Amino acid sequence: MTDTDMVERFARDTAEHQLTVLHENGLYRHLRFAAPDRGRVGPFELITWPYNLVVKAGWTFHFDIDATPDMLDLFRNTAFSGEINPGYWSEKVRAGRDEVEGFDQQLFDQQVKRYVAHSIRDGEAPRGLGAEVTREIFELGDISHEAGARSALAEFRYKGWDFGDLSEWDFCDYTPGFIHSCHAIRRGVDLWDAARTTAAAAPAGGAA
Repeated sequence: MTDTDMVERFARDTAEHQLTVLHENGLYRHLRFAAPDRGRVGPFELITWPYNLVVKAGWTFHFDIDATPDMLDLFRNTAFSGEINPGYWSEKVRAGRDEVEGFDQQLFDQQVKRYVAHSIRDGEAPRGLGAEVTREIFELGDISHEAGARSALAEFRYKGWDFGDLSEWDFCDYTPGFIHSCHAIRRGVDLWDAARTTAAAAPAGGAA
């Protein structure tokens, strides 16, 4: 699934979400976001206390930063409405760090194909390299995980050509779960802000 697909799917799944305040006492909040008529499609929760925020959206991540008492401010002020900032936000993850980044096979495919294309374009590749890479790496290689992908590249040889030093190759990217959770936080902050704006604009009850 591409980033665009993920954004569009998340927007569809949460288009009808409404805010339910399960608890609110200053910065101590438990907020639930769900579409009441769509069962369990895409519900998520935000839990905050001073300097901390936990998002539960199918995955659980705990963020903290000593300089920000209200953690909603962190996500409100470091990305535009409807957008996310996974690079900066990932630095604030306290629990769930092992789920922030992981092997991305699509990224692996792109890097390998780009490297081979450059070699062919620069006249450094033997004839038939592209077909051999397709067969040995993408068809026969065990590239569903990082160890297998790196092993496939390290063992590849064709007419004296190889992939060279692999130490600088990086096949990891933010996981779908982390990106989904970032979108949940951003959506939750926007809904929370909209609810506060509506409440502030409402006329006082009991007026004559």
